[in-house]
Amino acid sequence: MSSETPCPFRVSLRDQIELERNEAFQAMREQLRRQDCGMEGPSFCSTHRHECDSSEQEAFRLHRDIIHTLLVPLFLINHQAERIAARALPSKKGAEPERAFRGEARSAFAWLHCILIEEHDWYLTARCPTCIVLHVLHSEPTIRFLTVAAQLAGARSGFNCWLSALETAVREDPFWGDAFWPEIEDRASRLTDGVQQLVRQCHELRVNLDSPTFETPSLARASTEYETTSCKIAIKPSSFARKQVKLSREEQRYRSSLVWNAWNCSREMRQPMGTAAPTQSRRRSMTS
Repeated sequence: MSSETPCPFRVSLRDQIELERNEAFQAMREQLRRQDCGMEGPSFCSTHRHECDSSEQEAFRLHRDIIHTLLVPLFLINHQAERIAARALPSKKGAEPERAFRGEARSAFAWLHCILIEEHDWYLTARCPTCIVLHVLHSEPTIRFLTVAAQLAGARSGFNCWLSALETAVREDPFWGDAFWPEIEDRASRLTDGVQQLVRQCHELRVNLDSPTFETPSLARASTEYETTSCKIAIKPSSFARKQVKLSREEQRYRSSLVWNAWNCSREMRQPMGTAAPTQSRRRSMTS
């Protein structure tokens, strides 16, 4: 019997085997398997429990697990950025947290914050796997969200195959169509750059905030200018270069710890969800 609700995403057996070698993905799959086993009722909703045969249910579980593994790092990046912004703006009660960042990082933070609020029930993924997977194609923001997550994971992670699967699904979807993917991909690439800048600025702020000689940026600049013009203190290039190398290494460790902690999953991501929200009509709106 053919499934009435086929999975829109497809990965080859070879790519699936490659994914299974990813330790973070293995850990996430095991956690979600335990989550399914711990549910009082069936993991699939009443509709998809009957519409999907056993092979399709396994396919939906696979892609549910991929989606969750990809999204958790973005959740943690946003969480860390909120905490650092709160520390960086202590004297301005009610100040928007995005003001702690600049340029594309500020836009990326605002976008992440909004979609994580709007799609709260979805990204927690503690509901029907089929509903979770099908929701990816619900709107342009959800497609872009997953595209950014896959781009950030990088080719070495093994998730590049899922980015290709997402592209194919969008192009073959009658609602989106072949011509819509390039625009979504372009927007996602710009947002990916913004998220990378956000991580970089979070690291810089954290280093400055943890420094015992931390000054506000304006005071620090004024102090530097005064000392340079009046005292003429020479800055040794070699010391500066060593400092830059040290900061670069610290940033790499910081980025790695973000991803590792994300894949270990924070407590908020483990909270069980209630019943799924009613299905909504899909949206083609291109949010900024």
